[in-house]
Amino acid sequence: MKKNCSKTNHSSTARSRRRRQKKYTTLLLLLLILGVPGAVLLTAHTKAQAEGLPEEPTYKYYTSIRVNSGDTLWEIAEKYRTEEYKDISSYIEEVKEINHLTSSQITDGMYLCIPYYTTEYKA
Repeated sequence: MKKNCSKTNHSSTARSRRRRQKKYTTLLLLLLILGVPGAVLLTAHTKAQAEGLPEEPTYKYYTSIRVNSGDTLWEIAEKYRTEEYKDISSYIEEVKEINHLTSSQITDGMYLCIPYYTTEYKA
């Protein structure tokens, strides 16, 4: 009995081709399902990072101020603190450290060195 090998090889090849095509189609769909949202998220994240960066560099400077009667470190901090400081308390702590103050008590006529940030470069 003779087997028709050419017919068997042809159907086996066709099945292999269909399986391969099905794998490629599944892979392509998977890439589209995961890739498109991933690309959108990556683009949104990159844009958010770019918008979060300062447009211009900031420079830290110091100025000297005279304390007037009734002034408090809190009021001075509200006036001079910039967004580089996380809160008023951290700004006050830096002012105290710079001026070698052990408490928050200041008196009329004192001079304080006050830090501030600006985008203006002063040579």
